[in-house]
Amino acid sequence: MTKFKILAIGALSIAIFLVVYSPHYDYPFPSHIDEWHHISEAGKLETGEFHRGVSAYRIGFQLLIYALSKISNVVLVYQFLPGIWAIVSGLTLFYITYKRQGNAFAPALFAMFFFASIKSNVNLTGLWFFTPLTFSIPFIFLYMHLFTEGIYRKRKSLIIASLLIMTLLIFVHAISVLFALPILILCGILNYRFVIKEWRLFLTFLLLPAVGLVFFKMMSCASWEVLFTTLFDSLKFKFGWGVLELKNSFYEIYSFMGYALAALGIAAIAMDRERLKKDSVFIVWPAWLLIMIFYYRKSGLSFLSPYQRNMYYFAVCMPYLSSAGLTWVFLKLKGYGKILADAAPRYGKRLEYCIYGLIFSMVVFFTFKSYWYIPKNIDLYRGIDKNDYKAMLFLASLPEKTTVMAMPGVSIAIYPISGHRPVATFFFYGNRKDAELFFRSRNCSVKRTLAERYNARYVLSKYPIDCGWQLIYDQGNYIYEITE
Repeated sequence: MTKFKILAIGALSIAIFLVVYSPHYDYPFPSHIDEWHHISEAGKLETGEFHRGVSAYRIGFQLLIYALSKISNVVLVYQFLPGIWAIVSGLTLFYITYKRQGNAFAPALFAMFFFASIKSNVNLTGLWFFTPLTFSIPFIFLYMHLFTEGIYRKRKSLIIASLLIMTLLIFVHAISVLFALPILILCGILNYRFVIKEWRLFLTFLLLPAVGLVFFKMMSCASWEVLFTTLFDSLKFKFGWGVLELKNSFYEIYSFMGYALAALGIAAIAMDRERLKKDSVFIVWPAWLLIMIFYYRKSGLSFLSPYQRNMYYFAVCMPYLSSAGLTWVFLKLKGYGKILADAAPRYGKRLEYCIYGLIFSMVVFFTFKSYWYIPKNIDLYRGIDKNDYKAMLFLASLPEKTTVMAMPGVSIAIYPISGHRPVATFFFYGNRKDAELFFRSRNCSVKRTLAERYNARYVLSKYPIDCGWQLIYDQGNYIYEITE
């Protein structure tokens, strides 16, 4: 690595951070409901209110957030985590591409560039948010690389390393392991001679379902009699699994330019027999996910991983292929550049570089042209503003932690900031309809009945409420203490 190459990697890392951090230029708080949810669940680990269920399967991620909360104001620090982790993921992909392409620098840098172009929205989530999915991305790259490279090079240590990463990832985001199992099995079938020869080694992968089964039983509290039925039902993701169920366009997560170059990349890999043997996983990976995506669109059912996650896992494998396609384009141009240099020794080389620069500039433009466009129905969640944050800090200063009645959209931040419990949030907690009814109704009797039903001690409102309660805060929001 020359100084120039190190500077190039550093500059691209900074660019990745700035691109991923862009939603937070004017908003310092978490911008997805899942982020607030995981902060809440991390806080409950300390108070002993840990609840088993769907959220419990991400306990490894929540432990990380809990550890971070002990050394920082996690609510304000969270805005930087997506950008920082995107750099980690991008560098991981750079390393993998660099190694798989025989220490070739340009393809690795291209892969890192295209990784930065993967889009995000609140339905499919993505790099803009720090969630178990995005946390898992560099580990997905690693175990896919180690498993297939181990088979290709016949190195058992690499295969065992991939198994260890997958096992640990079960406790962070099991779906990020489950989606890949058919892909790895197909890669194993393509290399069946080595698998048969080393069958004892591959039997160790039974550790994955064993660990997963024990973990599932612990988190679900299902009895042995119904465990397998419950597990099977949990691995079927039906329409309605997500907060939003949309027929997403593939351009919501990746650019047309990226896809076009990925198609060229697949062709370049397929034309090289040795490379096809080595990089078959990057053909099997998108092909399998396309099958699952279109099967869901036809049937409304997805196995092992939900449709929304499959869309993103599909996008995650594109940068490697786009890099292969762009590398192929430049290799072809290099041949024509040599002809130019021979024909016009004085200007040929300069013209060649100008063509390279023009091509790359066009790639950059069309790759990021629609990067920040988000359809209105999947725009970012901005549940709270600075006035809400200040009001919740006031709630945090109150000595007794009780229940707060607030609108569901704002309520997702109440527990992470103040330690008080909201009556309901937009998703995940409580009865949203009752919280909305409280603020929609003008009848104080209805409000009192709902407050008593949930034993609410405080009301956080954007507007004044004249129901005889004591006003204790009125700076941009109104906080009332409910009295008899």
